[in-house]
Amino acid sequence: MLRLDVVATPLAIARVAAILAHRQFDVVTMDVAAPVDGLRTITVEVDTADEIRLEQLVKFLNRSPEVVKVVRLSDDRSHSRYGAFVAVAFPEGRLAEAVAIARAFSAEIVEADRTRCTVFTAGERARVDALVKALSCFTIRELVMAPPLRISRPSRKEHIAVDHARTWGPS
Repeated sequence: MLRLDVVATPLAIARVAAILAHRQFDVVTMDVAAPVDGLRTITVEVDTADEIRLEQLVKFLNRSPEVVKVVRLSDDRSHSRYGAFVAVAFPEGRLAEAVAIARAFSAEIVEADRTRCTVFTAGERARVDALVKALSCFTIRELVMAPPLRISRPSRKEHIAVDHARTWGPS
């Protein structure tokens, strides 16, 4: 998984996509955040286990004038969550079952009536997949899954600084 900070222009997004296509990387997910302070954050997951190819990709991306910074986000150095909407249909009288399944997975019912409901959840991939599997006892009408949101974990020093500020800072 790569996180790129790029200049907030349509050309920057197109350039990143062109580099990925030119280097023949299969993009698994790509998320483009709204601009903040003139920069956009693009999170890209590519399908490769080849470390050398991935390092070459990082070098090519860093050479692009629109790319400000590229960070590799490994699973052990970042937090990630997937999101999903699941629209299900069921026979009348079974709404309580769907609600119970949603609650068991800490999911939210965003809309419901006697024969259908829409459930939203966000969590680790395995938990989202387990919810979808549990809801498959009904008819799944629509399933929309978001690419993972990912953020770097702070270093240990940053943890200590934050904890120290909370303990000793002004109240």
